[in-house]
Amino acid sequence: MRRMFAFAAMTAIVIVFTHIASSTAGLAADVPAPPLKAAPPLSPPWAGFYVGVTAGYGWSHDSFSRTSILPGLPPLTVSDVDSKGGLVGGYAGYNWQYGRVVTGLEIDFTATDISGTSTGSTAGGTTSIVQSFGDRLKYLGSARARLGWTPVDSLLVYGTAGLAWERVDQTTGFVQSVQAGTSGSWQQTAADKFGWVGGIGAEVMLGNQNWIGRLEYLHYGMGNVAQTLSIPPISQTSGSQNIDVIRAGLAYKFGGTQPWTNAYASAAVTAPSALWTGFYIGGHGGYGWGQNPYAVPFSSLIGGGIGILTGESMSGWLAGAQIGYNWQYGSVVTGVEFDLSAADIDGTSSTATVSPGPGSTATGTLEHHVKYLGTIRGRLGWTPLNTVLLYGTAGLAWERLQEKSTEVDVVPAGTTVGEFISLDNHFGWVAGAGVEVMLGSPNWIGRLEYLHYDFGRVGDQAVNTAASQSAGRQTIDTVRAGVSYKFGPQGPATTSAQLYTKAPPAPSLQQWAGFYIGAHGGYGWKKNSFDGFASLIIAPIDGPDSRGFVAGGQAGYNWQYRQVVAGIEIDGSATGIKGTSGPGFIGTIASDVWSDEVKYLGTIRGRLGWTPLNNVLLYGTGGLAWERAHRTEIVTSTVTGGELVTTSRDHFGWAAGAGAEFMLGNSNWIGRIEYLHYDFGQVEPTFTFTSSTPGESSTENGGRQTINVVRAGVSYKFAP
Repeated sequence: MRRMFAFAAMTAIVIVFTHIASSTAGLAADVPAPPLKAAPPLSPPWAGFYVGVTAGYGWSHDSFSRTSILPGLPPLTVSDVDSKGGLVGGYAGYNWQYGRVVTGLEIDFTATDISGTSTGSTAGGTTSIVQSFGDRLKYLGSARARLGWTPVDSLLVYGTAGLAWERVDQTTGFVQSVQAGTSGSWQQTAADKFGWVGGIGAEVMLGNQNWIGRLEYLHYGMGNVAQTLSIPPISQTSGSQNIDVIRAGLAYKFGGTQPWTNAYASAAVTAPSALWTGFYIGGHGGYGWGQNPYAVPFSSLIGGGIGILTGESMSGWLAGAQIGYNWQYGSVVTGVEFDLSAADIDGTSSTATVSPGPGSTATGTLEHHVKYLGTIRGRLGWTPLNTVLLYGTAGLAWERLQEKSTEVDVVPAGTTVGEFISLDNHFGWVAGAGVEVMLGSPNWIGRLEYLHYDFGRVGDQAVNTAASQSAGRQTIDTVRAGVSYKFGPQGPATTSAQLYTKAPPAPSLQQWAGFYIGAHGGYGWKKNSFDGFASLIIAPIDGPDSRGFVAGGQAGYNWQYRQVVAGIEIDGSATGIKGTSGPGFIGTIASDVWSDEVKYLGTIRGRLGWTPLNNVLLYGTGGLAWERAHRTEIVTSTVTGGELVTTSRDHFGWAAGAGAEFMLGNSNWIGRIEYLHYDFGQVEPTFTFTSSTPGESSTENGGRQTINVVRAGVSYKFAP
């Protein structure tokens, strides 16, 4: 809780600083304003970039149920973890206003203390057993669209929906008491879960149009966060996890104020140009280093042993792309940016060596390799000179981390080498600072940037009678240089389209600019090219090919520069993409069948297009991608009977594609047809076992998972 309140205090200091900066921005502005022929420049009172702090209370319900049949004891059942607690965090976003309609995009990050535990017990004779399952929500985050209405000028009521993330610590405890004494074990796993969020809220301007208070309710649907399984003597259903939050907030909105009666101007007005305002896209490269100070018993690797593996320092290069938009208010520049980097930041643990027996040794190591880094961030800066921008930045962060465990066993009969490779996605926060410089013109911009990523605990912690395991905390620091192209020339710093106006309609070259929201549907097919259990005695299982419908919604904003259109979009889709593998056989003893079902797909993407005709837009698009998939494994055995396990899995990667949009008559409705390719990389583990004994070597290939989608949609664009 101390970190939570420290975060809130720092954010409040930033808001006060930015209020002071914006109040003096007019004195520091270096860009001359052209002569005005009309009234002073005005913008709708809710339009603008804002940053704020929030605090409140939340409660969670995880509706799983687990029953264990223990020899000589009644069944032991544990179910339904109910959690509650406080929360504090920050948020940033941008509003566009069209008369009394207000639209916007927002990201938020919240630290929480929402926690709870469920306990079950059984007893018989001199034996008693207590088992517990607990959840502790560490963080919540979301990327959301907002759509609202102003019944009076100073009040906004709105609905909001989008993609959601949680970091949850899941704890399992087991205590057994017998006549000889008591023993027990404890394990805690940090898990990142994704789903959707929706809610409603109200905002009110506090005395003027810069300070805004809010009261908000959000409902998070995280789906199945536990396994469903039937493996005698255990039966478990996963249910689903839902989180409800009520919170209050205070935000500072950038932009000038004006009398309420002028909120909806009767004619277009001219405002000073802003050199830094605009949509940009670019590339970057640099160097990163990190720490991951875990302590893992050798016994938790492929084989056995009692040594401890400690880690680890990492370092290496990174390179990628960034996309975003800036809004300028005098000498203050605000913005939203997301980026994706391929990386080769890696490190190796200490080596543990043990002697299991005479003439035998076992040696183990762990290696970690950061493959990708991604962020969604707000930016806040100041221009000491027209062509120089100093800024701070903070937001949500993602990494794709590959873990490789290696064990070498040397015995008198020969040598065996086992390698197990898995890839995991971790989420956390990122913050940093940078400087940008215009390179000869306001369109080309160079940058130098430092970012600090904090992913918290990315491994398990455990205590039992045999050994203990600690996870430490993983952090990454990067320094990177980049260049971006900013589209322009620019218009007013705080303009917004107006739905109710007596001014002439917008020129045709701006008819694609504006906020939009819509729906889509289509068809998708998925390839998961892994193969498992590939050896001389076990027939392989090939990855299932899946296909089915997709349907969902999208929201975004377009900026237009003559025939070039640039934009940012978020979308979410429910899907029926599913398929089943062919069976794998373990001799005549058992068969194994795996099925996949993609439940949801989501993306956050940039778009860049061209208008060959005023009412037709051709575009390319790319960004971050997420899927929620259910994996079901059914084992039929002549020895143990049937077993079933269903696991909910979140995968992350990138999405890219192309599409065409066309205006439907002389209206604000826009049709589209679009193709998207999703690439989630390796989502299955790779296992290689090499033996000097003929016939004992085997390999399981993790393969690569991709999804292709063709979909059609319609959107409503808010604009004159």
